[in-house]
Amino acid sequence: MEYWEDYEVIEIETPELLTLQLPLAGFGPRALAFFIDNLIIGVAQVIIGGILLVIAITSSLFEAFSGNQGATMALVILFVLIVLLVYPAYYIIFETIWNGQTFGKRLTGIRVLRRGGLPLNAQAIWMRNLMRLVDLLPSNHFTGLISFFASKSQQRIGDLVADTVVVREFSQQQPVSWVHSYGGTNNLQHDTGVVTPRIALAISHYLTRAMEFEPELRHNLSGRLVSALGYSADTLGQRQRDEYLASVLAQYHSHA
Repeated sequence: MEYWEDYEVIEIETPELLTLQLPLAGFGPRALAFFIDNLIIGVAQVIIGGILLVIAITSSLFEAFSGNQGATMALVILFVLIVLLVYPAYYIIFETIWNGQTFGKRLTGIRVLRRGGLPLNAQAIWMRNLMRLVDLLPSNHFTGLISFFASKSQQRIGDLVADTVVVREFSQQQPVSWVHSYGGTNNLQHDTGVVTPRIALAISHYLTRAMEFEPELRHNLSGRLVSALGYSADTLGQRQRDEYLASVLAQYHSHA
């Protein structure tokens, strides 16, 4: 079983003075996600390019009889623009509809967040992905790689500009308390490897003050705590979130 301590982490202090830890994705998963996404982009570019090529050939044959070369030149310019823009457009579209994930990121279990642990907004998505064209320079993503290894939080140029980070989700792990509360397999090891002392303290502080929070703040903060444990809170109601956090905390203390 994987432990958070096996990875580099980024610490986040919330406005409520709770400190959360999120494990950074690391080079391996990001490189694999990049390969998968670029394979998909390459296929899309070939298909789009092929369609435009057929149109251009048809247009050039027509223009050979008419003597007008304007349409063919326009198609060539359109082809170049599409090939260039498909690359950032793919990331912008899927990180928008999948909340910081693409096909590659989903398969490798990583997600893009703002540094505060908040979901991406439109501004961050556009900024980080338009800067991919800068990361490519001078060739073979050299600038992006240098930035990744030189920055403290493994951020390429686009991440630095948009103030985003890429983190692991641990989507295949479940604390025992989750299994007991909401079903699932019962053959998991009885430990709480995804729960650190700081996360346990943050959960304790949250549960102590939960009834004092405004509903929206309570919803957002409980969601961030569940996400910090490596899970998605999107399908859980407020009561389920609180019960899950309480069961994780109880399980943690029973093994302490």
